Order: sequence, then structure tokens, then C-alpha cells
Amino acid sequence: MTYRLDALDAWIREQEQADSRSNLALDPVSAVPQSRVDFSATA
Repeated sequence: MTYRLDALDAWIREQEQADSRSNLALDPVSAVPQSRVDFSATA
């Protein structure tokens, strides 16, 4: 049973690291703003 708990904990950690809510490096709110290229409408 301990093996299953360890495997489940490892899986949960992997999922949390892939989730922007748990991993601040993936959080789009904390990302550095990117400048946009000015596309003027010519039509």
C-alpha cells in the first residue's frame, strides 16, 4: 500500500508542476508583459 501512496504522491507533484495554479513559473499573470507589434488597419 505504501508503494501506491508514493506513486500517487509523485503523480500529484508532477501534475502540480504542470499546472499554472501551482507553479508560479507557468502562471501567465506573473509573466513579464510582452510588447505587441503595431498592426495598423489599412483597409
